[in-house]
Amino acid sequence: SYTAYRLLTACSSVALLPLIWLHHRFRGENFRRFHQRMGNYPQSDVRQLQGRPRIWIHAVSVGEVGVAAAVAKALRKKHPKCAIILSTIREQALSRAHEVMGDTARCFFAPLDLFGPTRKALGTIRPDILVLLETEIWPNWIVGARRGGARVAIVNGRISPRSIRRYHKVRSLMHYTLSHVDAFSMISQDDAERIRSIGAPIDRIRVNGNAKFDSPDPLADETIKEWATRLYGLAEGVQVLVAGSTRNPEEQVVLDAFIKIRARYPDTVLIIAPRHIERAELVSQWVKSCGLSYQLRSALDAVKAPRKASVVILDTIGELSATYSVASIVFCGGSLVPKGGQNILEPAMWGKPILYGPSMEDFADARRLIQAAGGGVTIETADQMAAISMQWLQYPRKAAAAGLAARLAILPHRGAAEKHAEVISSLL
Repeated sequence: SYTAYRLLTACSSVALLPLIWLHHRFRGENFRRFHQRMGNYPQSDVRQLQGRPRIWIHAVSVGEVGVAAAVAKALRKKHPKCAIILSTIREQALSRAHEVMGDTARCFFAPLDLFGPTRKALGTIRPDILVLLETEIWPNWIVGARRGGARVAIVNGRISPRSIRRYHKVRSLMHYTLSHVDAFSMISQDDAERIRSIGAPIDRIRVNGNAKFDSPDPLADETIKEWATRLYGLAEGVQVLVAGSTRNPEEQVVLDAFIKIRARYPDTVLIIAPRHIERAELVSQWVKSCGLSYQLRSALDAVKAPRKASVVILDTIGELSATYSVASIVFCGGSLVPKGGQNILEPAMWGKPILYGPSMEDFADARRLIQAAGGGVTIETADQMAAISMQWLQYPRKAAAAGLAARLAILPHRGAAEKHAEVISSLL
């Protein structure tokens, strides 16, 4: 099955690579990404890779970059002279990687899982260990790394109920690929069972929790809330609903609820952060069709262009967590549609009461903790969102207690990054 996969990817690359090149050209994208995804890394950056062991961590999303930073920090305590390489596949995530890692890591785009690009990238980086976060199972990359002498680990491992069905369809390929992985450090027992069911050797699996709990405590930096308060022009006592990482058509549900909320609380402000910022224009059209005024975050300036509209659309990268600081209530998107939900840990750490839809499979452990503590509520309709929001707005002490409960539910579960780092260290 792996031979067939390798042959298929080799043949498809002949047709795909010109299309990928044209995609970059016509969209005006940075060709740096194209070259690096082909496994071509700048020699000036490669020469700066100094120290051993050389640890390559791969993270896809902005959220996973935060996990990578936490794991890297724990690794440096154990191996002060190690060299960290952090790769991702998205521009937003790479920008975030440079921001959080600074000079402590070299940050690149990951190669496509084709034989040529992965072989070239591995030959250039020459990692001692390849660390893949969450659900990154790439056969050519994993097998190539192991055959090249590197150890391979999947950490903060997560296999969702949605993805397990796809993996079972190619179980023989998964079994062969996972046999080349030296350690699986999974988030939960359910994740451990799922990865075992697609071929991971049971004696290499450990359950060590979710390192997303280990993000820096935002309440330690008072300047964050001060910055957001000035940026969004919020007078004392103004109530704010933040809808984070929303997907189509969740914004329409949020807007329906917001109209109902404003009928009773007319000064309430809504901040919508689409999961993909290129949808900001579409969302703005929906806001306009509802008869609401809006401004884009990118057009705001605390002095020159202050907020005056009732709705702000967050069309910038890396500012959602800071925006949560001024929320009275948070709705976490990707949950009213079957997408598995988005990160509810960030608003929980800010001590905010949280609403979310029924699809929270990707954050099931955090949801269980937060909801059991009374810090979050599942909603399915705009009417439910409006009703619960208005209860919290009417009784702010109740809302504050719910937010505190969400935070306190999370705090005892921090420390997974250290455990994942220990698994990685044991392979070196």
